[in-house]
Amino acid sequence: MVDAKVARRQTAKLSFADGEVMVTPQDRDIFFISAQRATEACRDAVQSDQTFKRFESEVLLPLHEWCESHADSVSACYLPVPSGSIKVFVITSNPRYDFELGEGLAALELNLAQAGWRVSVTQIPAAEGDSLGTFFSPEGALEVYAQRVPASVEGGN
Repeated sequence: MVDAKVARRQTAKLSFADGEVMVTPQDRDIFFISAQRATEACRDAVQSDQTFKRFESEVLLPLHEWCESHADSVSACYLPVPSGSIKVFVITSNPRYDFELGEGLAALELNLAQAGWRVSVTQIPAAEGDSLGTFFSPEGALEVYAQRVPASVEGGN
């Protein structure tokens, strides 16, 4: 029987009194930074990961679920790269402004605000990809929802 030893990761303990810490990433560059900065970088990384998970569960999932539940009126939903507040653009399947849907979007925006997110939701009546540039840059925007075209329609069958 072979005695298999499990490789264990050694932990690094940082304290502000340690002075400098040597950091060696996989590309083998070597950096010396203060223990305080290393600790702050670790804390920032954890906080950033937690913020994204919260954003995903409290903004992206509710937006997608809301659009799915209103699929008869919504054809797509985009979230451009945030700059300050979060902007959401919901593209409807109707060529005219849908006031009933507008009320639902206002309620959605309020729910997101109550969860602590500054989100502005805008309804755009049935728009083609080219005209979306008037409102936001579709390139690089996160597509939160899009109606799927049935295979029989896509293939022309």
